[in-house]
Amino acid sequence: MIRDESIESYLGRLASGEPTPGGGATGALAVAEGAGLLAMAARFSAAEEDARSSEGLIAACLGLADGDERGFGAVAEAFGLPRDTPEARSRRSAAIQAALSEAVRPPRGIVHAAERALDLAEHVLDAANPNVLSDVGAALGCIRGGLTAAAVTLETNLGPLRDEGLEGIVRTDVDRADRLVARADALLGRVRAAVTG
Repeated sequence: MIRDESIESYLGRLASGEPTPGGGATGALAVAEGAGLLAMAARFSAAEEDARSSEGLIAACLGLADGDERGFGAVAEAFGLPRDTPEARSRRSAAIQAALSEAVRPPRGIVHAAERALDLAEHVLDAANPNVLSDVGAALGCIRGGLTAAAVTLETNLGPLRDEGLEGIVRTDVDRADRLVARADALLGRVRAAVTG
């Protein structure tokens, strides 16, 4: 599990020729890093409740990273199933759809976790100790990166997805991610304006 790995081990696996971990797991970890920075900034700003909320997001995002790795691993496995007979093709197709239905859950969760992180970032920013403004800015950059990774991962899964109801839900989350990226940019603009005075 990613949560139990050293950074060096995780990055080595990320750089390998294996299909997992990939972009979704990386997006979850980016949001987790952003939440970690927010927890630190909140503590320097006497906002302990925000710090604890941020720590909860870290735990949630670590779970999403592990879930994304498992989910995409199942998709890759399903795509590798035999397709030499009509029955095998039918089984393979059903396995792909079942795996995709599960694989979209973690990146959708990343979008929702990132939204909570942006709520916290805005709250922390409003009362931030000036000495940690750059950390709030770095947190926003991490959260933004996580949103982008989640959106691209979801868009990639839309191609082979055949469940129209789930497809609509996924498209809604991609649109939400795009709006949240714009919100992160606006908050980052506030940070940079405050830093440059």
